[in-house]
Amino acid sequence: MIALVAALVQAATWSVVPEAPTVGDTVRLVRRLSVPPGVQPRVRPLPGSEAVVALAGPQATYADGVLTVVYTLAAFEPGPHEIALPDAELLFPDGRVETVRGGTIVVRIRSVLPRDAGPPEPKPSLGPLPRAPTRAAPLIVLVGAALGMTVLWGVARRRTGPRPAPLEDPVTSSTVPIDRWVAAGEPRAVAAATADRARAWIAAHVPDAGRQLDTDTCLAVLRSRRPEWPLHELADLLRSLERARFAPAVPTDVMIVVDQAELLLQRLGDPHGAGEVA
Repeated sequence: MIALVAALVQAATWSVVPEAPTVGDTVRLVRRLSVPPGVQPRVRPLPGSEAVVALAGPQATYADGVLTVVYTLAAFEPGPHEIALPDAELLFPDGRVETVRGGTIVVRIRSVLPRDAGPPEPKPSLGPLPRAPTRAAPLIVLVGAALGMTVLWGVARRRTGPRPAPLEDPVTSSTVPIDRWVAAGEPRAVAAATADRARAWIAAHVPDAGRQLDTDTCLAVLRSRRPEWPLHELADLLRSLERARFAPAVPTDVMIVVDQAELLLQRLGDPHGAGEVA
């Protein structure tokens, strides 16, 4: 039985599909072997070259007692190509191994160019391309239009009178819109504006206690420069304003602190010429 299988295997030959391929075509080398069921094939990849390139790995399929081995390649040079096919191994169910010689096949590749066509003859160089004459009229018109538009814009700007100054807000920058801010639910803004006004008043009387100082440093400067002021009351006022700026507060409480600040500043005097507490 083994001798019969070996004879059938060795007698099998390769076929080329398509039969007359041209340069660049996909070529399949097909070999069909008659083997008993249960035989496992081992096929090796096809070695390539510059003229012949393998497009895919080898494929081996078994159906109805026939083992089909297919190699897919392409040739990029016309003429005959002698291709050496790799050997294959057949593994029988009982553990025996049979080697199938790949052999050699000649594949003839046809050229896609006509047979009598030689190398193309060089063509003479083309002459210089004609150029349309350049006209300066469009450029002059464009520049003139741009200048005219610029002049018209300048004249229109001169004829336009100065813009009226915006009406001044009856509430100056030094006056805090307390009522509007409280009605809008912004007690923190009222406290911040009042604290800023108080620190500005202090800086106007004592330049060394400017607004760049924190509250404790400012009070320390006032103790040395203005010991006659009600510093305890002033310290409580400044700290109350700071708490109102950074902590949730009831609008009525904020208004009480603001009223206290107004009264204290009136008692201490006006930085623009009013008297001070002695």
